[in-house]
Amino acid sequence: MKNKKKKPRPFLLIDLLNTFSKRELSNFSDFAGCAYFNTDRYVAVLAKVLIKEVIHKKDFDDVVQCEVYQAVFPEKAEPEKVLKAQEKALLVTKMNLLMRVAEDFLCHEALKKNAACKTELLYGEILARNQFQLFKRQVTKDEKTLAAQPAKGVEEYAHQFRMELGRLNYLHRRGQILREDNLPELIEQLDIYYLLNKLNLHTTCLALSLVAANKTYDYTPMKAVETLMDLPQYASHPLIRLHRMAIVLTETNDVDSYRQFLDLLEECRALVSNEDLNNFYKVAVNVCGEKIIGGDEAFYQHAFDLYRIMDNKDLLKEGNFMPAAKLKNIITLCCKLNEFDWAKETIEKYRPVLEKDHADSVYHFNMGAVAFYQNDFKTALSHFIRVEKVNTAYDINCRIMLLKSHYELDKEYDERTMRTFLMAERFIKSNKSLVLKDKRAYRNFIRLLVNLYRVRHRASRVTKERLKEKLDKYEFISDKRWLSDKIEELNSD
Repeated sequence: MKNKKKKPRPFLLIDLLNTFSKRELSNFSDFAGCAYFNTDRYVAVLAKVLIKEVIHKKDFDDVVQCEVYQAVFPEKAEPEKVLKAQEKALLVTKMNLLMRVAEDFLCHEALKKNAACKTELLYGEILARNQFQLFKRQVTKDEKTLAAQPAKGVEEYAHQFRMELGRLNYLHRRGQILREDNLPELIEQLDIYYLLNKLNLHTTCLALSLVAANKTYDYTPMKAVETLMDLPQYASHPLIRLHRMAIVLTETNDVDSYRQFLDLLEECRALVSNEDLNNFYKVAVNVCGEKIIGGDEAFYQHAFDLYRIMDNKDLLKEGNFMPAAKLKNIITLCCKLNEFDWAKETIEKYRPVLEKDHADSVYHFNMGAVAFYQNDFKTALSHFIRVEKVNTAYDINCRIMLLKSHYELDKEYDERTMRTFLMAERFIKSNKSLVLKDKRAYRNFIRLLVNLYRVRHRASRVTKERLKEKLDKYEFISDKRWLSDKIEELNSD
């Protein structure tokens, strides 16, 4: 696997702008050029130059910095190969100002997406100016928007709460608060908004405590709100019901609870936002994962069926992107079930919505995995060697798959393969992000693979039985089944 050359990162602004889409960059250029948001003409020019010449195109190294400097300050002396301290200080100053403009732009974009925040700010400003007719018109408009959206998530309930809060402010300013109020409606919306956030956080605590043994939480505050959730108006609320069922499922990992949860999810699906549906399906997938680890292989198919449902409902993406880890999990599952055609279709389908920085690497890793499980080891290897760094999980998995591919391809003992094995072991040993258990599991895998490789090519006197003993002796070892299968194949080599 290739080592990715470390990218120069002298400015956070460049990293930020590289996350912008083409549409966002175009809007940002207009935003920075508007005198209301920015009065520094150099900053406006800098935005245009970076977008045209640098963002998504080049690393911001010394040469490119000189080019940008010259384009932004044409009246100044042309810089040499590297900016002098005074030149760099001037460029940094303008980039810092552009960063402030970028932050304002992000807030402006977020406000367009967040109806609850917009309502809170807009209603407050309208009422502060005693524009009551305008307020009533805005409320009517917002009510129609929410009514036309039966599938709601936390954001929609936050919007409803802010609307009721605005109405109370309106009645107070009009001097009508003694004759009428909307306090019951406001309290109910506040309760729903609070409960949904409380349930969300509680579910997160449970999930983290399951994967990280050192994390413990005090759950007594959650117990204290159960009486509130049991009130009829809240007990029947679709999102509250789903969250409570998800908590039961996470705590019990029970098959009956799993089925009940999926039934409830189907029953409430039309009333729940896509973001929440995504999260609930992930809870079900996690249960499948736990069952698979526990030895119930029937849940491979259950998990696969869930991913197909999520794909059909366009729920696999998170925001505008397909997470690299999720795609890897899906493709691994497909390969376990020999669903190779759907695996390839899925990789191609979601390739355009992978994070750009590692899209090619994620693509080649997953295509390599499909080829590997189809026993096309040469094609697999050609994909794996094109994978650059994505994250620790991808990096280590790719190295392990590379080792397996070399093992399968070598017809005779090859010292280059042996060096590849040992380099991988050194990488695992020096990796500081791995917990001790995982580090041991990967190192033990490589050590046994080295012995297995030598025995296969008659470069060792170790017997097949001795390899089995070593395999059984390890408390932690990665991919034990694959190693066991390869040991069993030794007689047929």
